[in-house]
Amino acid sequence: MDGIALVGRQELLTHRLVYAGTLLTLTGLTAYLAWHGEVILLGAALFLPSFWGIAHSRLLAWLIALTYYLVAARDIPAGAAVFFGQGTQNGWLLLIGASLLLSLPYALLWRRNPAIWRFAVILVLVSVPPIGIVGWTNPLTAAGVLLPGWGWFGLGATFVAVCLASRFPLLAILWFMVSMVTPLSVKAPPPHWAAVNTSYLMASGSTSGLTAAQRQQSLVDQLMRRNERVLILPETIVGQWSDASLFLWDELARRAEGRGQTILFGAELPTQKGYKNAAVRLTSAGGDPVYQQLMPVPVSMWRPWSDQSALPAWFAPQSVEIDGRRSAFLICYEQLLFWPPLVAMSTDPDVLIGMSNDWWARGGDIPAIQVSALKAWASLFDKSLIYAVNR
Repeated sequence: MDGIALVGRQELLTHRLVYAGTLLTLTGLTAYLAWHGEVILLGAALFLPSFWGIAHSRLLAWLIALTYYLVAARDIPAGAAVFFGQGTQNGWLLLIGASLLLSLPYALLWRRNPAIWRFAVILVLVSVPPIGIVGWTNPLTAAGVLLPGWGWFGLGATFVAVCLASRFPLLAILWFMVSMVTPLSVKAPPPHWAAVNTSYLMASGSTSGLTAAQRQQSLVDQLMRRNERVLILPETIVGQWSDASLFLWDELARRAEGRGQTILFGAELPTQKGYKNAAVRLTSAGGDPVYQQLMPVPVSMWRPWSDQSALPAWFAPQSVEIDGRRSAFLICYEQLLFWPPLVAMSTDPDVLIGMSNDWWARGGDIPAIQVSALKAWASLFDKSLIYAVNR
């Protein structure tokens, strides 16, 4: 009898291991599909609550969430190695640390046959600060492909749908199929608006110098030949905005003002406590900051312990009228989070403007993932979208 019991326990253990391995493999696959840069596949993220809900133990539920976040943000180590000019250790620390933090609520709130409200609490915890500071690749981003054009109601309905899938896992298949066949709704940029994409090697937070001056002069020369009514440049493309910058951009500013042309660029605005990562409108009087990034990248830009840190604007709604259209911004890292897009949309803009500086992410999926997230948010709220990238 003892032998039969032992065989039974071994079979049960084997079954559990196969079951766990299958769920973890499927989680990794869906995370990769959802966050690969194809906006139409964002709906694959809707399987996360289903896999979590059918986990047979707290350990497996935690590993499912951990696998999702590790795979979704897989390019961070390679990108960090380029950004910091060192090995991949900083990137691995950031990836693993953030993924452990994000997966913690999934472990703490899991129960066998969990109540729907538990996953609702998880979503809230990973969506807003403090955990939401690293709350990238949120499955609720799929609202833009599941219910395009539905706005706030669509976001609320997607929240309910995701939570229901944690209790009724087969619903995730239905939600994914709906997202795959629903036409995406992303409006084109307004007429005579253009994004100026660039390709410079540079680092956020770097000090101005000869290289920055040469880059700015090159940009000025390029923009002098552009006739569009509104021109959007990438994040931090100017570097630090200073008196020297005013000298380089003065002629272009006067020319643009005389032609009724608006030029927007990303720049770092030094302060006594650090700097603001901002979108700036060029004027003949200098630079007019129209947006300050809500959440700079932790560690590489936002360093609260340093006086060289990028300063977050947190939950400050900011929009500006450009060419007669109310415009909101999402700068780089914000495009991967959940709450900055909501703050942007709370101003009810006509146009969503994305600015990114992805020179460090060349060869990876991060730039494409950012664009897919921008498209999803623009689709959900039925907004015109324009984005400029430095790669």
